[in-house]
Amino acid sequence: MFSISPFPILRFGSAIAVLGVAIILVLMLSMRAAGLPWLVTLHVLTFYGITAGAYLALPFIRRGDILMVASWLVLGAGVAPCFAGQELSAPHMFADMAGVLMAAGPVYIARFRQVAQGDVRPLQRREGEAQAAPALARSRPGPAPSDLPAPTV
Repeated sequence: MFSISPFPILRFGSAIAVLGVAIILVLMLSMRAAGLPWLVTLHVLTFYGITAGAYLALPFIRRGDILMVASWLVLGAGVAPCFAGQELSAPHMFADMAGVLMAAGPVYIARFRQVAQGDVRPLQRREGEAQAAPALARSRPGPAPSDLPAPTV
């Protein structure tokens, strides 16, 4: 399997591509002149696709960050018609939120299942944390983590 972790430029490019596609799709949804009768369904599916695509294309971005950006896109799509002199549309905003939650929900459910099964990672799971741990231990007053007694099970 191809790993993109050693390629920060590729990760940054993926993030920019996902954000660019999301902005284009949201701008197209803001055009209410289309008059499509199934526009609410289109809103749900568009935001589901944007959020799911972000989770797939950006595997090293925290899941909460992706959800936060998707939520800001929902807000932007909801407020965008105001700049054209139109009113906010509650059904469209709720449809946008539903699309984001439909994509993010299974990610959080899967993580809950992992934690419930005891599958938790050690504290120093990131490369930078392992390198910064000795300096952090020296800066804190009190006994070093290696001097503490081992927990009993």
